[in-house]
Amino acid sequence: MHGRRLLRTGATARRHARTGTGGRRMSISIRRVRALACGLFLASAAVAADDGAFVAQWPLTLPSGDAGAYQLELDAAVYATTVSPALRDVVVVNGDGRQVPALLQAAPPPAARKATQALAWFPLPADAARAGSDIAAISELDPDGRLRRIQWRPARENAPPAALLIDASAATAPLQALVLDWGVAETAFERTMRVEASDNLRDWRPVSAGGRLLDLRRGDDRLVERRIAFDAPVRTRYLRLLPGAGAGVMPAIVSLVGETNAAADAPTLAWQDLQAPGPVDADGGFVYRLDARLPVTHVDIGLEGNATARWTLSVREADDTPWRTLTSNWLVYRVGADAASRTPPLALDATLRARQWRLVPDSPHTGATPKLRLGWQPERLVFVAEGAPPFALRAGSATAVRGDAPVAPLLADLRARNGGNWQPAAATLGARAELAGAAALENTPPRDWGTWLLWGVLLLGVLLIGGFALSLLRAPKPQ
Repeated sequence: MHGRRLLRTGATARRHARTGTGGRRMSISIRRVRALACGLFLASAAVAADDGAFVAQWPLTLPSGDAGAYQLELDAAVYATTVSPALRDVVVVNGDGRQVPALLQAAPPPAARKATQALAWFPLPADAARAGSDIAAISELDPDGRLRRIQWRPARENAPPAALLIDASAATAPLQALVLDWGVAETAFERTMRVEASDNLRDWRPVSAGGRLLDLRRGDDRLVERRIAFDAPVRTRYLRLLPGAGAGVMPAIVSLVGETNAAADAPTLAWQDLQAPGPVDADGGFVYRLDARLPVTHVDIGLEGNATARWTLSVREADDTPWRTLTSNWLVYRVGADAASRTPPLALDATLRARQWRLVPDSPHTGATPKLRLGWQPERLVFVAEGAPPFALRAGSATAVRGDAPVAPLLADLRARNGGNWQPAAATLGARAELAGAAALENTPPRDWGTWLLWGVLLLGVLLIGGFALSLLRAPKPQ
């Protein structure tokens, strides 16, 4: 019995010894897994830092290191390097060679301008400012409906003029606001203003408007507000202003002007002139090739001398793709050297980056080969400065693409916090530096040593785990 107990104890010791060996083996396996994870990290880092997938790069200069979001205006050199029709091969990388979140945006439209126009105005007594008052009965109009004068004789008990009647019939566009000038008020005042509109001086309707008129002082400081803004543009013949809640008496008005939105300025375009390389094609058209992914928005034809003709404009991406007609029966003329005596450029419905453009006349063209002029505006790449500097722009690749990132919601949130006029800080491009050059445009991707390293580490891990399992199977079984 005692010997049997000793035998059992020896077997237990052998099991413990085997368990200890297994623990050591497990510890060795954990270390190997950690080494595998480290190799995976190094392999992924090697892939991220690989710059052989791009033709060239430009270092970026940031105005400040704490802006977070930046915008970069692309130039003609970048458009000549990229090959993607959607510019997906234009990326921004940080100092570690990793892409940062970026978003391509079109050039902003020209800022809207405000135009002002002086409007005729007349003071009204309190009786004429009441609801239901018939101002037409006491006014004189010219044949165009414009007010000449108001015939009103105040009674002794009537108060001084308490409202203003405005002749808005001369406004050339819907009114956005009214601006009153009273010089320097003798006494401080602050009033809300109620605005009403009419087309016949009898029937009045309320106009939704915001703002207060005020002229306040404290010592040498003065606070003045003369503008009444409408919630929506107003087109009417007459307006009536009636003082509302507030304190003080409005001073005498010196002048009154209306604000309107002026026509936006035409965008400032850069022009790329293209010349047809040879004679007309089989359809009698001239073919032009564009070697840059310019965002074309306007098209013009350069003609020599006095000429007039109708043209069909088409585009395509390559020789093996069909032509797509943009416009037909496009009349283009030039008479004399004056710019006003020629057809204005044609505005396209959408931005195009086509490689090939074609002009086909409606009748055989006998003059010199026309010059095709393409107008474009540089776009902006907005990016978030993630990671460590320096940052760089890379462009031109047959395999690499810019990743999708939620940059637009970020910009909307920043504008909500900082005001609607907020813009990302402007970054600038440095000198171009060649990376892989034309090799980055080959359809066959360059050999990716990082991927080979990753597969090697994974294979080594499989062999080690397989050997560990085989050694466990060959171990003697406990008695």
